[in-house]
Amino acid sequence: MEYCSLNPEFININRIMGPFKHLPKPNLPTLKAQTLPNGRRFYTTPEGNKYPSVTTVLGDKDKPWLTEWRNSLGPEKADKETKRAAERGDAVHKLAEYYLNNQLTSEITRPYKPEHVNWFNKVKLFLNKADNIRTQETALYSDILKVAGRVDCIGEYEGILSIIDFKTSTNSKVKEMIEDYYLQCAGYALMWEEQTGEHIDDIVIIMSVEKGMGPLIFKEKVHKYISPLMERIRQYYKDHK
Repeated sequence: MEYCSLNPEFININRIMGPFKHLPKPNLPTLKAQTLPNGRRFYTTPEGNKYPSVTTVLGDKDKPWLTEWRNSLGPEKADKETKRAAERGDAVHKLAEYYLNNQLTSEITRPYKPEHVNWFNKVKLFLNKADNIRTQETALYSDILKVAGRVDCIGEYEGILSIIDFKTSTNSKVKEMIEDYYLQCAGYALMWEEQTGEHIDDIVIIMSVEKGMGPLIFKEKVHKYISPLMERIRQYYKDHK
């Protein structure tokens, strides 16, 4: 795990190394997505199969800490904080997408809240280590795993083909707290290989931390999370026959 505590005010909006290179994007099918009122998301494949998103599968596990957190804040305050965190995450994801697409300008950032731009700026130096991008914000699915999802970015990170995932957090986290993030990314790697034939070994999670000393980066190997992911998928389908 690496830390970066540079003042974002001194990070120029233009990438020092030049524009990011994009490789030809595979011709992948478009998936129809449906989000239910309870937050669960399902994707329909071209063959008509309806698969849960990998985040829906992982989110099906009981999270007693979440109940304790909501009880500690109260429903109204907890809902407000959840909405704020979601807006923060959406903004940082979108700004990262623009940046990696070589499209980020002051005009594009103008509608965003200053704090959202600030939290994005914190991770920009880490983003500069990515290149040879295969795809961004692309829906994937697996007929073998019977799950789907939308990957943030697939590209080379420090020269190694990786699933690159963007996260935001109010407080700093350690590896033991983000296992589901690794499982999610392992799922994307398997979906990508099934659909394109291209194997991915590495997971890179770039996290902007609101109250931390700086952004965090977590790196892991896909193979370590395949078995636990398959077990979570098996349990999901067992519970939702």
